[in-house]
Amino acid sequence: MSKYKYVRVQRDGRLLVVTLARPELLNSLNAAACRELDQVWTDFAKDPESWVAIVTGEGRAFCAGHDLVDAPDEKMPASGWAGLAVRELIEKPIIAAINGHAYGGGLEIALAADIVIVDEQAKLALSEPRVGAVALGGGAQRLVRKIPGAIAMGMLLTGRSITADDALRWGLVNEVAAHGTALDVAKQWSEAILACSPLAVRATKRLALEAMEGNLRDIIRARSAEIENTIFDWHDTQEGIAAFREKRKPEWKGR
Repeated sequence: MSKYKYVRVQRDGRLLVVTLARPELLNSLNAAACRELDQVWTDFAKDPESWVAIVTGEGRAFCAGHDLVDAPDEKMPASGWAGLAVRELIEKPIIAAINGHAYGGGLEIALAADIVIVDEQAKLALSEPRVGAVALGGGAQRLVRKIPGAIAMGMLLTGRSITADDALRWGLVNEVAAHGTALDVAKQWSEAILACSPLAVRATKRLALEAMEGNLRDIIRARSAEIENTIFDWHDTQEGIAAFREKRKPEWKGR
């Protein structure tokens, strides 16, 4: 029996496949699921037999983000959203196989990955403001470093989604896969990585991320914690969660 309730973990030689397994909730994650993922990534980093990981979703979605029904104000693990947002560097490559829509925290998982493959029918968004929330899992900071600022701000301030083709055009993903094949394409990428020296790959990732992100994890940790300490006191956050649960349009008060 698996020791995990919300994720499935499967070894295939040197490859580790991590599947978000709450398909009935579009793989939205609660704090307990994020704690499980924290353990998954800790084990992956320490396991000398696992060289590359793929994270994907079960069912028709990759991840719909933070579960706003199941104790949304519960604290995340120290490594942050999905066990990845502010984790100390994992030098082994992580590939996101976006098999369906990735909203909010779902896109934040992809932003924390090294290579992203997206299904041609998937849409991607940092949709938090539409429910009175904020992308505290590194989404706001990483998106503006990944794609042109005007495009990033348009997504961040409206919560609008973009298509897989747009994501490729703006450099947010590496490849668009035919419908239903995102995991297969991600495995092809993993095979290309596994054909390389694992030590060389890890050193290369470390150098690249130092250049791209610098102290970004410290920035995310500090600023996100500051907002997280107050966000659930906001009227609009409580209204956004209530409106989501009641399937109605929120009535914002700006306080």
